[in-house]
Amino acid sequence: MNISGNITFNNSISSFCLPGSTVKQKDISRLVHMFQAPSPAPVIAIHEIVLKISLYVVAFVMDIVGNVLVMLIIYLNKRMHCTTNYLIMNLAISDILVGLFCMWVHIGNQITPEWPFGDLVCKVNTFIQVIAVTLSVLSLTTISADRFMAIVFPLRSRMSSTKASIVISMIWFISISVAAPQLIVRHQSEFTWADRHEIYCDEVWPTVYINTKCETDQPVRKIYYIIFILVLYFIPILVMIVAYSIIVLTLMKRKAPGVAILSTTLAQEKSKRKVIKMLIVVLIVFILCWSPQQILLLWGLFRSKKQFPAYIETVRFVALYVAYLNSSLNPILYCGFNENFRKGFIDAFRCSFSKKTLRIFPMRNIERTSSGIGERHSSRCRSIQERPHTEVTISEETLNEDI
Repeated sequence: MNISGNITFNNSISSFCLPGSTVKQKDISRLVHMFQAPSPAPVIAIHEIVLKISLYVVAFVMDIVGNVLVMLIIYLNKRMHCTTNYLIMNLAISDILVGLFCMWVHIGNQITPEWPFGDLVCKVNTFIQVIAVTLSVLSLTTISADRFMAIVFPLRSRMSSTKASIVISMIWFISISVAAPQLIVRHQSEFTWADRHEIYCDEVWPTVYINTKCETDQPVRKIYYIIFILVLYFIPILVMIVAYSIIVLTLMKRKAPGVAILSTTLAQEKSKRKVIKMLIVVLIVFILCWSPQQILLLWGLFRSKKQFPAYIETVRFVALYVAYLNSSLNPILYCGFNENFRKGFIDAFRCSFSKKTLRIFPMRNIERTSSGIGERHSSRCRSIQERPHTEVTISEETLNEDI
Protein backbone atom coordinates (compact mmCIF):
# COMPACT_ATOMS: atom_id res chain seq x y z
CA MET A 1 0.00 0.00 0.00
CA ASN A 2 1.39 3.38 -1.07
CA ILE A 3 -0.40 6.27 0.58
CA SER A 4 0.99 9.13 -1.54
CA GLY A 5 -1.81 9.23 -4.08
CA ASN A 6 -1.09 5.77 -5.48
CA ILE A 7 -2.86 3.22 -3.31
CA THR A 8 -2.85 -0.49 -4.07
CA PHE A 9 -4.66 -3.10 -1.97
CA ASN A 10 -4.58 -6.83 -2.32
CA ASN A 11 -7.44 -8.79 -3.87
CA SER A 12 -9.07 -9.55 -0.52
CA ILE A 13 -10.43 -6.03 -0.28
CA SER A 14 -10.59 -5.12 -3.96
CA SER A 15 -14.39 -5.25 -3.83
CA PHE A 16 -14.33 -1.93 -1.99
CA CYS A 17 -12.67 -0.22 -4.96
CA LEU A 18 -15.21 1.07 -7.47
CA PRO A 19 -13.62 2.92 -10.42
CA GLY A 20 -14.49 6.62 -10.25
CA SER A 21 -15.47 6.54 -6.58
CA THR A 22 -13.68 8.78 -4.10
CA VAL A 23 -11.14 7.39 -1.67
CA LYS A 24 -11.94 8.42 1.90
CA GLN A 25 -9.01 9.24 4.13
CA LYS A 26 -10.71 7.68 7.16
CA ASP A 27 -11.04 4.40 5.26
CA ILE A 28 -7.31 4.41 4.64
CA SER A 29 -6.62 5.12 8.31
CA ARG A 30 -8.74 2.12 9.35
CA LEU A 31 -6.97 -0.23 6.94
CA VAL A 32 -3.28 0.68 7.29
CA HIS A 33 -2.86 -1.26 10.51
CA MET A 34 -3.25 -4.40 8.41
CA PHE A 35 -0.11 -3.63 6.42
CA GLN A 36 3.59 -3.16 6.95
CA ALA A 37 4.83 0.39 6.38
CA PRO A 38 6.08 0.96 2.81
CA SER A 39 9.48 1.80 4.26
CA PRO A 40 11.09 1.70 7.71
CA ALA A 41 11.59 4.85 9.75
CA PRO A 42 14.62 6.66 8.30
CA VAL A 43 17.88 6.54 10.21
CA ILE A 44 19.83 9.74 9.63
CA ALA A 45 23.60 9.71 10.06
CA ILE A 46 25.26 12.42 12.15
CA HIS A 47 27.52 13.56 9.31
CA GLU A 48 24.45 13.98 7.07
CA ILE A 49 22.72 16.11 9.70
CA VAL A 50 25.80 18.30 10.15
CA LEU A 51 26.26 18.74 6.39
CA LYS A 52 22.64 19.68 5.74
CA ILE A 53 22.49 22.11 8.67
CA SER A 54 25.75 23.76 7.54
CA LEU A 55 24.45 24.20 3.99
CA TYR A 56 21.25 25.80 5.18
CA VAL A 57 22.90 28.05 7.75
CA VAL A 58 25.10 29.53 5.00
CA ALA A 59 22.13 29.96 2.65
CA PHE A 60 19.92 31.44 5.39
CA VAL A 61 22.49 34.05 6.51
CA MET A 62 23.25 35.05 2.92
CA ASP A 63 19.54 35.30 2.15
CA ILE A 64 18.42 37.38 5.14
CA VAL A 65 21.47 39.65 5.44
CA GLY A 66 21.84 40.18 1.70
CA ASN A 67 18.21 40.93 0.93
CA VAL A 68 17.69 43.16 3.99
CA LEU A 69 20.69 45.20 2.84
CA VAL A 70 19.27 45.37 -0.69
CA MET A 71 16.05 46.84 0.71
CA LEU A 72 17.93 49.31 2.92
CA ILE A 73 20.15 50.45 0.05
CA ILE A 74 17.13 51.16 -2.16
CA TYR A 75 15.17 52.81 0.66
CA LEU A 76 18.00 55.05 1.90
CA ASN A 77 19.26 56.11 -1.53
CA LYS A 78 16.56 58.35 -2.99
CA ARG A 79 18.20 58.33 -6.40
CA MET A 80 17.45 54.62 -6.57
CA HIS A 81 13.71 55.19 -6.09
CA CYS A 82 12.63 54.04 -9.54
CA THR A 83 10.33 51.41 -10.99
CA THR A 84 12.83 48.60 -11.52
CA ASN A 85 14.29 49.04 -8.04
CA TYR A 86 10.81 48.86 -6.52
CA LEU A 87 10.41 45.52 -8.29
CA ILE A 88 13.84 44.43 -7.04
CA MET A 89 12.71 45.33 -3.52
CA ASN A 90 9.60 43.20 -4.06
CA LEU A 91 11.86 40.36 -5.19
CA ALA A 92 13.99 40.86 -2.07
CA ILE A 93 10.86 40.53 0.09
CA SER A 94 9.98 37.23 -1.58
CA ASP A 95 13.55 36.03 -1.04
CA ILE A 96 13.33 36.93 2.66
CA LEU A 97 10.08 34.96 2.91
CA VAL A 98 11.92 31.93 1.54
CA GLY A 99 14.48 32.24 4.32
CA LEU A 100 12.01 32.90 7.12
CA PHE A 101 9.34 30.35 6.25
CA CYS A 102 10.86 27.71 3.97
CA MET A 103 14.53 27.02 4.66
CA TRP A 104 14.37 26.12 8.36
CA VAL A 105 11.24 23.99 7.87
CA HIS A 106 12.87 22.03 5.07
CA ILE A 107 16.04 21.33 7.02
CA GLY A 108 14.05 20.47 10.18
CA ASN A 109 12.04 17.91 8.25
CA GLN A 110 15.22 16.51 6.66
CA ILE A 111 17.05 15.82 9.91
CA THR A 112 14.15 14.21 11.81
CA PRO A 113 12.56 10.82 11.10
CA GLU A 114 8.99 12.17 11.32
CA TRP A 115 7.32 15.52 10.60
CA PRO A 116 8.13 17.57 13.73
CA PHE A 117 6.21 20.86 13.36
CA GLY A 118 2.50 20.09 13.62
CA ASP A 119 -0.48 20.78 11.37
CA LEU A 120 -0.34 24.61 11.41
CA VAL A 121 3.25 24.81 10.19
CA CYS A 122 2.45 22.11 7.63
CA LYS A 123 -0.20 24.37 6.10
CA VAL A 124 1.45 27.77 6.52
CA ASN A 125 4.90 26.67 5.36
CA THR A 126 3.75 25.51 1.94
CA PHE A 127 1.35 28.44 1.61
CA ILE A 128 4.16 30.95 2.17
CA GLN A 129 6.51 28.92 0.00
CA VAL A 130 4.17 29.11 -2.99
CA ILE A 131 3.62 32.84 -2.37
CA ALA A 132 7.37 33.45 -2.28
CA VAL A 133 8.04 31.46 -5.44
CA THR A 134 5.22 33.16 -7.31
CA LEU A 135 6.37 36.60 -6.16
CA SER A 136 9.90 35.86 -7.34
CA VAL A 137 8.91 34.62 -10.77
CA LEU A 138 6.39 37.37 -11.48
CA SER A 139 8.75 40.07 -10.18
CA LEU A 140 11.59 38.81 -12.39
CA THR A 141 9.27 38.68 -15.39
CA THR A 142 7.99 42.20 -14.74
CA ILE A 143 11.56 43.47 -14.39
CA SER A 144 12.46 41.94 -17.77
CA ALA A 145 9.41 43.57 -19.35
CA ASP A 146 10.27 46.94 -17.79
CA ARG A 147 13.87 46.71 -19.02
CA PHE A 148 12.59 45.73 -22.46
CA MET A 149 10.50 48.92 -22.65
CA ALA A 150 13.34 51.07 -21.30
CA ILE A 151 15.89 49.88 -23.87
CA VAL A 152 13.92 48.94 -26.96
CA PHE A 153 11.40 51.81 -26.74
CA PRO A 154 13.22 54.54 -24.75
CA LEU A 155 11.01 57.36 -26.08
CA ARG A 156 7.76 55.85 -24.91
CA SER A 157 6.25 56.73 -21.57
CA ARG A 158 7.54 54.61 -18.71
CA MET A 159 5.83 52.94 -15.81
CA SER A 160 5.04 55.54 -13.16
CA SER A 161 5.27 54.95 -9.43
CA THR A 162 1.49 54.65 -9.27
CA LYS A 163 1.43 52.03 -12.03
CA ALA A 164 4.33 50.20 -10.37
CA SER A 165 2.37 50.08 -7.11
CA ILE A 166 -0.64 48.66 -8.95
CA VAL A 167 1.52 46.04 -10.70
CA ILE A 168 3.16 44.99 -7.42
CA SER A 169 -0.26 44.76 -5.74
CA MET A 170 -1.48 42.54 -8.59
CA ILE A 171 1.60 40.33 -8.21
CA TRP A 172 0.79 39.86 -4.51
CA PHE A 173 -2.88 39.17 -5.25
CA ILE A 174 -2.02 36.53 -7.87
CA SER A 175 0.58 34.97 -5.57
CA ILE A 176 -1.82 34.66 -2.65
CA SER A 177 -4.56 33.30 -4.91
CA VAL A 178 -2.28 30.65 -6.39
CA ALA A 179 -1.07 29.62 -2.91
CA ALA A 180 -4.53 29.56 -1.26
CA PRO A 181 -5.35 25.91 -2.17
CA GLN A 182 -2.37 24.80 -0.09
CA LEU A 183 -4.20 25.92 3.06
CA ILE A 184 -6.94 23.44 2.19
CA VAL A 185 -5.06 20.40 0.86
CA ARG A 186 -2.00 20.45 3.12
CA HIS A 187 -2.35 18.39 6.30
CA GLN A 188 -0.34 16.60 8.93
CA SER A 189 -1.24 12.93 8.63
CA GLU A 190 -0.69 10.09 11.07
CA PHE A 191 -0.83 6.39 10.27
CA THR A 192 -0.43 3.48 12.62
CA TRP A 193 1.03 0.67 10.53
CA ALA A 194 1.47 -2.89 11.69
CA ASP A 195 5.14 -2.19 12.43
CA ARG A 196 5.39 1.53 13.24
CA HIS A 197 3.66 4.90 13.72
CA GLU A 198 4.20 7.45 10.97
CA ILE A 199 3.71 11.23 11.04
CA TYR A 200 4.22 13.27 7.91
CA CYS A 201 3.10 16.46 6.16
CA ASP A 202 1.57 15.95 2.75
CA GLU A 203 -1.09 17.17 0.36
CA VAL A 204 -4.47 15.46 0.57
CA TRP A 205 -6.17 16.05 -2.78
CA PRO A 206 -9.43 14.39 -3.86
CA THR A 207 -8.41 10.85 -4.75
CA VAL A 208 -10.40 8.44 -6.93
CA TYR A 209 -10.10 4.76 -7.75
CA ILE A 210 -9.17 4.16 -11.38
CA ASN A 211 -9.74 0.37 -11.45
CA THR A 212 -10.89 -2.59 -9.35
CA LYS A 213 -7.27 -3.24 -8.29
CA CYS A 214 -7.63 -0.23 -6.00
CA GLU A 215 -5.11 1.86 -7.90
CA THR A 216 -5.82 5.56 -7.48
CA ASP A 217 -5.20 8.91 -9.08
CA GLN A 218 -5.47 12.59 -8.12
CA PRO A 219 -6.67 14.44 -11.26
CA VAL A 220 -7.24 17.80 -9.54
CA ARG A 221 -3.66 17.77 -8.23
CA LYS A 222 -2.33 17.15 -11.72
CA ILE A 223 -4.36 20.01 -13.17
CA TYR A 224 -3.22 22.39 -10.41
CA TYR A 225 0.48 21.66 -10.79
CA ILE A 226 0.47 21.56 -14.59
CA ILE A 227 -1.08 25.05 -14.64
CA PHE A 228 1.25 26.17 -11.85
CA ILE A 229 4.39 24.99 -13.65
CA LEU A 230 3.33 26.32 -17.04
CA VAL A 231 2.21 29.75 -15.84
CA LEU A 232 4.88 30.29 -13.21
CA TYR A 233 7.91 28.73 -14.86
CA PHE A 234 7.87 27.83 -18.54
CA ILE A 235 5.91 30.85 -19.76
CA PRO A 236 7.94 33.35 -17.66
CA ILE A 237 11.16 31.72 -18.84
CA LEU A 238 10.01 32.06 -22.46
CA VAL A 239 9.03 35.70 -21.89
CA MET A 240 12.40 36.51 -20.30
CA ILE A 241 14.38 34.73 -23.01
CA VAL A 242 12.54 36.63 -25.74
CA ALA A 243 12.76 39.98 -23.92
CA TYR A 244 16.44 39.67 -23.06
CA SER A 245 17.32 38.41 -26.55
CA ILE A 246 15.73 41.50 -28.11
CA ILE A 247 17.45 43.70 -25.51
CA VAL A 248 20.84 42.19 -26.33
CA LEU A 249 20.30 42.64 -30.08
CA THR A 250 19.20 46.24 -29.52
CA LEU A 251 22.28 47.02 -27.46
CA MET A 252 24.57 45.41 -30.00
CA LYS A 253 23.09 47.37 -32.90
CA ARG A 254 22.69 50.73 -31.19
CA LYS A 255 25.32 53.34 -31.97
CA ALA A 256 26.02 56.68 -30.32
CA PRO A 257 24.58 59.61 -32.29
CA GLY A 258 26.84 62.26 -33.81
CA VAL A 259 30.58 62.42 -33.48
CA ALA A 260 31.49 60.52 -30.38
CA ILE A 261 34.59 61.16 -28.34
CA LEU A 262 36.80 58.10 -28.12
CA SER A 263 36.62 57.87 -24.34
CA THR A 264 32.82 58.14 -24.46
CA THR A 265 32.61 55.43 -27.09
CA LEU A 266 34.79 53.13 -25.02
CA ALA A 267 32.65 53.82 -21.96
CA GLN A 268 29.52 52.99 -23.93
CA GLU A 269 30.98 49.72 -25.16
CA LYS A 270 32.05 48.80 -21.65
CA SER A 271 28.56 49.61 -20.36
CA LYS A 272 27.03 47.42 -23.08
CA ARG A 273 29.19 44.47 -22.15
CA LYS A 274 28.33 44.82 -18.46
CA VAL A 275 24.59 44.96 -19.09
CA ILE A 276 24.66 42.05 -21.55
CA LYS A 277 26.67 39.99 -19.07
CA MET A 278 24.27 40.84 -16.23
CA LEU A 279 21.17 39.93 -18.24
CA ILE A 280 22.65 36.61 -19.32
CA VAL A 281 23.88 35.69 -15.82
CA VAL A 282 20.60 36.60 -14.08
CA LEU A 283 18.60 34.48 -16.51
CA ILE A 284 21.03 31.54 -16.44
CA VAL A 285 21.19 31.49 -12.62
CA PHE A 286 17.40 31.55 -12.37
CA ILE A 287 17.02 28.67 -14.84
CA LEU A 288 19.78 26.59 -13.26
CA CYS A 289 18.37 27.02 -9.75
CA TRP A 290 14.72 26.31 -10.48
CA SER A 291 14.76 23.82 -13.36
CA PRO A 292 15.62 20.74 -11.23
CA GLN A 293 12.71 21.40 -8.86
CA GLN A 294 10.25 21.96 -11.71
CA ILE A 295 11.38 18.80 -13.47
CA LEU A 296 10.95 16.79 -10.26
CA LEU A 297 7.44 18.19 -9.79
CA LEU A 298 6.48 17.06 -13.28
CA TRP A 299 8.14 13.69 -12.74
CA GLY A 300 6.20 13.25 -9.50
CA LEU A 301 2.93 13.83 -11.34
CA PHE A 302 3.50 11.21 -14.02
CA ARG A 303 5.92 8.70 -12.49
CA SER A 304 5.05 5.03 -12.37
CA LYS A 305 3.19 3.57 -9.40
CA LYS A 306 6.26 1.69 -8.22
CA GLN A 307 8.15 2.81 -5.11
CA PHE A 308 10.88 5.20 -6.24
CA PRO A 309 14.56 4.43 -5.51
CA ALA A 310 16.10 5.62 -2.24
CA TYR A 311 18.48 8.03 -3.97
CA ILE A 312 15.52 10.10 -5.21
CA GLU A 313 15.15 11.56 -1.71
CA THR A 314 18.69 12.93 -1.95
CA VAL A 315 17.97 14.32 -5.41
CA ARG A 316 14.82 16.02 -4.10
CA PHE A 317 16.73 17.56 -1.20
CA VAL A 318 19.42 18.95 -3.50
CA ALA A 319 16.87 20.26 -6.02
CA LEU A 320 14.88 22.15 -3.39
CA TYR A 321 18.01 23.44 -1.69
CA VAL A 322 19.35 24.82 -4.98
CA ALA A 323 15.97 26.45 -5.65
CA TYR A 324 16.04 28.13 -2.24
CA LEU A 325 19.69 29.07 -2.78
CA ASN A 326 18.60 31.32 -5.64
CA SER A 327 17.20 33.70 -2.99
CA SER A 328 20.68 33.92 -1.47
CA LEU A 329 22.43 34.47 -4.79
CA ASN A 330 20.31 37.41 -5.97
CA PRO A 331 21.99 40.00 -3.67
CA ILE A 332 25.39 38.73 -4.85
CA LEU A 333 24.35 39.30 -8.46
CA TYR A 334 23.17 42.84 -7.66
CA CYS A 335 26.43 43.55 -5.86
CA GLY A 336 28.57 42.05 -8.60
CA PHE A 337 26.98 43.90 -11.50
CA ASN A 338 25.84 47.22 -10.05
CA GLU A 339 28.06 49.91 -8.58
CA ASN A 340 25.39 51.41 -6.31
CA PHE A 341 24.58 48.09 -4.65
CA ARG A 342 28.26 47.21 -4.41
CA LYS A 343 29.08 50.49 -2.66
CA GLY A 344 26.01 50.11 -0.45
CA PHE A 345 27.12 46.66 0.71
CA ILE A 346 30.62 47.96 1.42
CA ASP A 347 29.25 50.89 3.39
CA ALA A 348 26.90 48.66 5.35
CA PHE A 349 29.74 46.45 6.48
CA ARG A 350 31.76 49.56 7.34
CA CYS A 351 28.77 51.00 9.23
CA SER A 352 28.94 54.22 7.20
CA PHE A 353 25.25 54.89 6.58
CA SER A 354 24.71 58.64 6.39
CA LYS A 355 22.07 59.47 9.02
CA LYS A 356 21.77 63.12 8.03
CA THR A 357 20.78 62.58 4.40
CA LEU A 358 19.33 59.06 4.67
CA ARG A 359 21.58 57.96 1.82
CA ILE A 360 24.44 55.56 1.55
CA PHE A 361 27.85 56.94 0.62
CA PRO A 362 31.15 55.14 0.22
CA MET A 363 33.59 56.35 2.88
CA ARG A 364 36.07 57.46 0.27
CA ASN A 365 33.47 59.69 -1.41
CA ILE A 366 31.87 61.38 1.59
CA GLU A 367 33.89 64.59 1.07
CA ARG A 368 32.88 64.94 -2.58
CA THR A 369 30.56 67.72 -3.64
CA SER A 370 26.87 67.00 -3.78
CA SER A 371 26.87 67.17 -7.57
CA GLY A 372 29.71 64.67 -7.78
CA ILE A 373 27.99 62.32 -5.39
CA GLY A 374 24.74 62.56 -7.29
CA GLU A 375 26.50 61.69 -10.52
CA ARG A 376 28.26 58.68 -9.04
CA HIS A 377 25.12 57.36 -7.34
CA SER A 378 22.69 57.83 -10.18
CA SER A 379 24.36 55.18 -12.35
CA ARG A 380 21.91 52.49 -11.25
CA CYS A 381 18.93 54.53 -12.42
CA ARG A 382 20.30 55.63 -15.78
CA SER A 383 19.77 54.42 -19.28
CA ILE A 384 22.09 51.75 -20.65
CA GLN A 385 23.14 54.09 -23.42
CA GLU A 386 25.18 56.88 -21.77
CA ARG A 387 25.42 59.74 -24.23
CA PRO A 388 27.27 63.10 -24.10
CA HIS A 389 25.12 65.78 -22.46
CA THR A 390 24.90 67.70 -25.75
CA GLU A 391 23.54 64.67 -27.59
CA VAL A 392 20.83 63.39 -25.24
CA THR A 393 17.99 61.90 -27.28
CA ILE A 394 15.88 60.28 -24.57
CA SER A 395 13.69 61.74 -21.90
CA GLU A 396 14.78 62.68 -18.39
CA GLU A 397 12.30 60.10 -17.02
CA THR A 398 14.11 57.36 -18.94
CA LEU A 399 17.48 58.55 -17.65
CA ASN A 400 16.26 58.13 -14.10
CA GLU A 401 15.01 54.58 -14.65
CA ASP A 402 16.97 51.65 -13.30
CA ILE A 403 18.43 49.08 -15.66
